[in-house]
Amino acid sequence: MADVEARVELNTLLDFYGPLLTEHRREVLRLYCEEDLSLTEIAEQLGITRQGVSDALQKGRRQLADYEEKLGLAGRYRALGEQARRCMRALDGIEAAGRDAERIREARAALEEILRER
Repeated sequence: MADVEARVELNTLLDFYGPLLTEHRREVLRLYCEEDLSLTEIAEQLGITRQGVSDALQKGRRQLADYEEKLGLAGRYRALGEQARRCMRALDGIEAAGRDAERIREARAALEEILRER
């Protein structure tokens, strides 16, 4: 289970910071995360050694983790989503009529759009 969670986290960081990596590292990480290829399969596909794939993965992971540590974009993204879900739950608990009901519908619609765009 920890390996799956680590891959999901790596994929999230790749989504945020992938464009900052070299094309080679980005492709190795993409094949590893998105295509779920083994190191051997990646090596064969890219025409490099398995050790070259391992090195690129290790350096790419470290680089992505450094970006997240410095910039914190993925963490803020997750926090924003959680706060939006928290607002939705709070709105679900409000019974309103008339003008207040319309305002609640507007707030829910805005939060739903935020969550959908994530």
